[in-house]
Amino acid sequence: MKGAGHFYAGMVTSCRPGEGRQDRTVAIDDPVSLSKANADWLEPATLFGLFSADRQFLLAISMPSPGAVDDTDVEGVWRLVELLDDWDIMGAGCAVGVTGSRYGCPAFVMPALDGSVFGQGTVWQDSIGTAVLPHPRRVRSLQDVARLNVGKPYRTTAEDEDALAWLATQEES
Repeated sequence: MKGAGHFYAGMVTSCRPGEGRQDRTVAIDDPVSLSKANADWLEPATLFGLFSADRQFLLAISMPSPGAVDDTDVEGVWRLVELLDDWDIMGAGCAVGVTGSRYGCPAFVMPALDGSVFGQGTVWQDSIGTAVLPHPRRVRSLQDVARLNVGKPYRTTAEDEDALAWLATQEES
């Protein structure tokens, strides 16, 4: 997983469609919005290769920060997860706080294990959205962010090493 660039997976919605971003949205007031939003997540995730052969991928999970004083002091950590046969990313996953903040309100970041595709779910003003970014190593804006952040005092040595490895393994266009 080193050099997979997972650190940049949360930037999918800041990328433009011309950079490869694929968006799907469903109106919140649609009576079957969650089933449509689940399908809108699964189709591009499958098409662009989010899942490993074992249907595994990474998911950013909010965990209490060391020494946290309340439940708002959290940090994102990567967890290996597997898509089961019976899944509900937009409903039940959100309701328990794993893929969102409450039922029907996704807020997730999901990179493929090898970093070849990033996925993000969010709620817009009037819709539920999924954005997928295949080939994130090709995206100039993400490369620029990676370069600009290397060596910053708020970055760990491991994060810098990951960014440099990610930049060194740019996919051929």
